[in-house]
Amino acid sequence: MINKDKIVQTFNNGAQRLLAGLVPTEERRLISVAVEIEKINFRNLTDYFSAKKETFLFWERRESAYSFLGVGSLFTAAADGNNRTKQTERQIEELRDGFINNWDEFNLESLPLILGGMKFSANHTSELWNDFHDSEWFIPDFLLFSSGGKTFLIHNFFYCLKSENRFVENVEEFLNGLITSAPALKSGDEFLIVDSNEEDASEKNEWVEKVERTLEEIRKGIFTKIVLSRSISLKFDGSPNLSPLLAELSEKYPRCFIFAFHKNDSTFFGASPERLAKLHNGIIEADALAGSLPRGKTPEEDKRLEEELLNSKKNLAEQNVVVEFIAESFSDFTSDIEYSKEPIVRKLPNIQHLWTPIKAKLTEGQNVFSILKTIHPTPAICGSPWTVALDSIIKTENYDRGLFAGIVGWFNFNNEGEFAVSIRSAIVKGEELHAFAGCGIVEGSDPILEYEETKLKLKPILSLFKYETANKS
Repeated sequence: MINKDKIVQTFNNGAQRLLAGLVPTEERRLISVAVEIEKINFRNLTDYFSAKKETFLFWERRESAYSFLGVGSLFTAAADGNNRTKQTERQIEELRDGFINNWDEFNLESLPLILGGMKFSANHTSELWNDFHDSEWFIPDFLLFSSGGKTFLIHNFFYCLKSENRFVENVEEFLNGLITSAPALKSGDEFLIVDSNEEDASEKNEWVEKVERTLEEIRKGIFTKIVLSRSISLKFDGSPNLSPLLAELSEKYPRCFIFAFHKNDSTFFGASPERLAKLHNGIIEADALAGSLPRGKTPEEDKRLEEELLNSKKNLAEQNVVVEFIAESFSDFTSDIEYSKEPIVRKLPNIQHLWTPIKAKLTEGQNVFSILKTIHPTPAICGSPWTVALDSIIKTENYDRGLFAGIVGWFNFNNEGEFAVSIRSAIVKGEELHAFAGCGIVEGSDPILEYEETKLKLKPILSLFKYETANKS
């Protein structure tokens, strides 16, 4: 149970201590005040904030006992077009000077401050993704944060002599909302799917034709690899509640990044197994995650498939392309790059992947957006060479990927942050859901087997709902 009065008083004391040291100025300054609070289930609040149409980002990795929910948009940095990273970086950097906080009181150096994501590619204007810009980042009014067994409430606000400084009242109002909010009771499988294109024969035939055309382009040497994807649409007899879906994903996929990015009428959510980058203490880490096979139905079959994956020339070649791309990208802004020459197998409940963790030391003077621009998109979600593959994807696929295969995550002014490749994901708008999955096409790919692989990768999302076909894959 939240002790509202105690939290408000503790927050006020902390804010007043922080502000007391400020030199009086009429220029606004970004302030961030943290206070330790009782443990709260952040997932259960997502439906409440969805109903209020508050912008939020939920993030959880159960394995590392790390989660947060950033709510409201104190400041938004958004941009469209090929210059999106520079534009958003410029907007955010203006806030760095004068930023003060009390994070050091709680050893919170790796605290999320700027949340959001970027789409797979720029310059698309489809109606499905019209709630999100090509690059979409925000500083939340409030952040609920849990790590190391402790939970915190952080309030971010602008402060200056001329403004009406209502930060204490804002905290009180926010806590009142948390106290009165009720968690959703319906799970995903209580919503009946009334329409879907999952079993359309034309969907499969179209896929096979696309892959065959792509293989011909590979034989001509236009590119060596391309990641093609497809989209499945579902229509429900109601609007699904988000919190039970996130709870089920967290339970089934504790090693994955469980996320939900909500804005206006849209929620983009998923369970990504792939870290694009983690920045911490001057070190950057990334996952090279490519070749895949299903899990076995018995321990013996599972081991056989693991050995098959580790010895598959096709999958090893695909993995090597991704590893080389990341290592080469890292060379622009790091030193002492470390990774094993031989991949290991990462097992998820429904699939197993070749996996190569990569780590390097960041050189001085790097910024987050230049790093993201350099390392995304990787061949694991695009192809090689990526510029040629990207052009072909845009021409070949008959829908806008939007945030699928893009970036979702967080960072702060300490050059700390973490970003996931937003795969195994879907977008919900009202009573409709669109789920996405892709796979790498290289020389030797079989169109039917690749189609089956996309079904396997769609399972984390589709199996959340009561739908016979979804639970077969």
